[in-house]
Amino acid sequence: MKIGIVGCGWLGLPLAQSLVNSGHKVIGSTTSEGKMDLLSSKGIEPVLFRLNPMPEGIGFNRLFQVDLLIINIPPGRKKNTPEFYEEQIKYLKYQLQSSTVKEVIFISSTSYYPNNNASVDVNTAPNFDKGSSKAVVKGEGQISEIKQALTILRCGGLMGNDRIPGKWFAGKPTKGADTKVNYIHLEDIINTIGQLIDESGSADQKQIFNLVSDHHPTRKEVHEKMAAKYGFDLPIWEEPSVIPSKIVESSFKNSSLKSPLDY
Repeated sequence: MKIGIVGCGWLGLPLAQSLVNSGHKVIGSTTSEGKMDLLSSKGIEPVLFRLNPMPEGIGFNRLFQVDLLIINIPPGRKKNTPEFYEEQIKYLKYQLQSSTVKEVIFISSTSYYPNNNASVDVNTAPNFDKGSSKAVVKGEGQISEIKQALTILRCGGLMGNDRIPGKWFAGKPTKGADTKVNYIHLEDIINTIGQLIDESGSADQKQIFNLVSDHHPTRKEVHEKMAAKYGFDLPIWEEPSVIPSKIVESSFKNSSLKSPLDY
């Protein structure tokens, strides 16, 4: 299959490598000219592509001359507004209108859901007053308007490679020791996307999955396990021990998705 990946970063690059190894032809985008050679060296056809929020780059139409497009551009957490991210996704939607793309996988986030101190599933509505991310909700709203078959993956807290839960809090005060967490490991994301691609063509026109481990240990359990494994200082736990949160119901129950304590 010919696959385009918008955003070859923390997830997109190893995902692209995995797809190349599985025999797919992969075209991947980067915002950095210095990264073009890296992509080429891994068998990925590189494209320089930016969304500012309008599309900019060189020959980026190749990204949209594929069978399947994977969109993996998270909202900027600091400098960009939710409206900026919404515009970025809107321009991708416009590009898709005149493309050969038949299917889209959109990488989203469980920050779509409110912190309602209860369980949430794919039918739970966002609530901005209770912590739902405006950027994520607005981005999903735009991509949901495409005519292609669409799979939205709402990923839990990301872990793997340099993303180690608790490391930022090493030796620092933090709250929520007894709060349940929602994590997904990089390896499990890549494996799940690979399985979805293998099933390509049999999917519904639009489907939404929570890609998160079905195991929900506490922040303290995860952070202290990582501290012991990687040799950094324990956090300094302060009250309250439970902070506003949610438990995200996994769409992949009883699957091979591991607990964050297993890594």
